[in-house]
Amino acid sequence: MGTIIAIARKSLLVWLAGLGLAVGTGMMGYAALSTLPARASLQTAEGVVSDASRVSRTSRRTRATSVHYDITLRLSADGAELKLRVPGNEIGETDVRSLIGRTARAEFDSAQDVYVLRSGNREVLTYQNTVERRKLALRQYHVDGMALLLGSSLVMLLGFLLGYRKLRRQAAAQAAWPAGL
Repeated sequence: MGTIIAIARKSLLVWLAGLGLAVGTGMMGYAALSTLPARASLQTAEGVVSDASRVSRTSRRTRATSVHYDITLRLSADGAELKLRVPGNEIGETDVRSLIGRTARAEFDSAQDVYVLRSGNREVLTYQNTVERRKLALRQYHVDGMALLLGSSLVMLLGFLLGYRKLRRQAAAQAAWPAGL
């Protein structure tokens, strides 16, 4: 047991693999515990789409760009507005542009994420398609977490093997020195 602790303290590979195991477990846990709201629990608002803007964010760490649309819904004549968000992979820019100035009905959750968007008789976003896309994203998060767990496990095994080999060489070198010196 002392050998394992000694290796774990000194091996950078074991530390990095431990971090990868923690992150991978977190990703899998997030994917497993995330639930999408039932349609009955969604809030509903209807009004004129007064503004829509495309928001792009680039991650500094991964350089991945995510796009979503902020849609402003003017609820009444007194000027009350509601800002809603639709991911860019769920709606096209032409669909967003066609909504400006038109009356729209949106069903959204507490985080202002739109699940259903209807303008007139046309359903721009359907609940079924939105839920399927978001389930796919959660499934991908689970798969990425699993891959990170597997890769980290292999790196940890390699770190322990290399660390054990290094400890044996150090023990052999110390045993080779004469005791009287």
